[in-house]
This record gives sequence, C-alpha cells and structure tokens, in this order.
Amino acid sequence: MQPARPGQGMPAPGPARGARADVLPSRLPTFVLGGPGLGVTLTAWRGGFFRALALEAERRRLFLWLPVMMGAGILLYFLADREPALWAPLTGLGLAAGAAFALRRRRLAPLIALGCAAAFAGFAAATWRTATVAAPMLDRPRIGQVSGFVESVEARDAGARLVILVTSLAGLEPERWPRRVRVNIRSGSVSPGDHIAAMARLLPPPGPARPGGYDFGRDAFFRGLGAVGSIPGKIALTPPPRPPPTELVLAATIDRARNALTRRIAEIGGGAGRRDGGRARDGQARSDHRDHQHRFARGRHLPHR
Repeated sequence: MQPARPGQGMPAPGPARGARADVLPSRLPTFVLGGPGLGVTLTAWRGGFFRALALEAERRRLFLWLPVMMGAGILLYFLADREPALWAPLTGLGLAAGAAFALRRRRLAPLIALGCAAAFAGFAAATWRTATVAAPMLDRPRIGQVSGFVESVEARDAGARLVILVTSLAGLEPERWPRRVRVNIRSGSVSPGDHIAAMARLLPPPGPARPGGYDFGRDAFFRGLGAVGSIPGKIALTPPPRPPPTELVLAATIDRARNALTRRIAEIGGGAGRRDGGRARDGQARSDHRDHQHRFARGRHLPHR
C-alpha cells in the first residue's frame, strides 16, 4: 500500500463559511484584444463577481449597496453629453423592477435587477431635479432696476446678503428673468417676505476658478440662482404685483425665526465674548511686558526701529 501523497485525500482549500476571502482575482491575465485570453478574463471576473455578490447576500449587506447604485446613476447622468429625456430612465426603472419581481425565486438575478433599478432611479432623480430647477441665467453683466420678494436674509459683518425671488428686471423680457438673484447690501433693513425694488449690479454666476475646482455656477443653477451681485443704493419697500407663493411665506417665516435666534445668541454671547476678550488682551499685555523686561535684563533688548 503506497503512502498518500501530500495533500491527497484532503479537501481542497477554500474560504470557510462566513470568513473573509479574496473573491476577485488579484491580477488580471494578460491578453490581446479579441484573443482567447479575453474570454478567460471575462469568465474569471464573472465568477468573482457572483461569488462577491453571494458573500454580500450571506452577510445581509446588499441593502447598503442601493445608495451606491443610485449614486452611480446620478454620476452617469452628469456624464451625459446632452440633457436626457425623463421617460428613458423611468422606463428602465420599471423594466428592472419588473425583472426583479419576475425573477424573485432565483438567487442572484433579482439582486442584479434591483441594483439596476436603483441606478435607473438615481438617473431619473437627477433628471427630474434638473427639470424642476431649470431657469434662465443672466447672459452678461447688467445694471438695472430689480424688484422681487426677499426670500432670505443672511447677516454679515458689513450689511447683509439677500436672496430675491424676481418679479421684475429692467431691460429683459419676462421669459429671460432669472428666477432668483443673490445680492449683497451695505445698508438698509429688510425682512424675509418683503417686496423690494432697488438699482442692482448683477453678474452671471461665475464658473470654476481652475479646472476641477468648485463650480459655483453649477451650484447656483441647482439653487435657482440666475445672477449674483450687489445693491449699492437705497432699497424701497413696494407693493407686490401678486400675492407671494405659499412656499415663500413658509420659507420667510422660518428664516425670520432663524435670524431672531441668531441675534439672540449673538446678544447673549457678545458681552461674555467682550469680557473674555478683554481679559485675554490684558493677560497678553502683561506677558509681553514680563518678556520685555526679561530680555532687557539679559542684555538682549533690541531697540525699536
């Protein structure tokens, strides 16, 4: 009777149940496009993908991948070279959801269908969001009379920053009015919900300062801002041409409450802050004086120039 060779009669090594394992190949085989190596590589990746999917399902973590797939769909939307129609991702969402329901008795097929449905949902959400916020943007710098409802007031060190829902803009046809403009003021007191009129200097929202940098123009588009600028002169309260929208009334109420809370916090903390700041300055002055005397005593005092 011949002795068993090393490894003979023993089970093949493999990952234990519930243990972490490398399910994807660590190195891709080299191949020439169109050659036999391509089929081998695709087969290896397909096997690794299904093993990883089964492992995630076993650990009950597949639900966490739904937001990832939705984010992938949103990313695909921004990679599109032109604005897509909304019906296309909605159709894909319906087909993927139907496939997941039809294949619910299978093991992995409904999971893949649900992932595709989440990607289509993200694509559709981005398309819908763009369609709902789309509004004209200012084409060039302009100076003219602007009227509108004050949506929000942000107090600043010098003046305030207003977001105005435009009801009139001199020099432009109504279909070319920006929906909202954001302006800085140096003086004047206005509250959210007021209808104002003033001479404003408006500019188109700027793009990124460098390639790959922060794109304020894109951010302004999704916030409904069609122009930015300033109001250097006086602001007049005027009667509105129509009643304010319901969402504006609600937003103005919330903004007034927020501003009142901010002022209250500043009033409470202002006195304490000034007292603490005074003590800090006195302590720093005493420390500088002691350091000055110490250096002078050791002969390292330098005269002021």
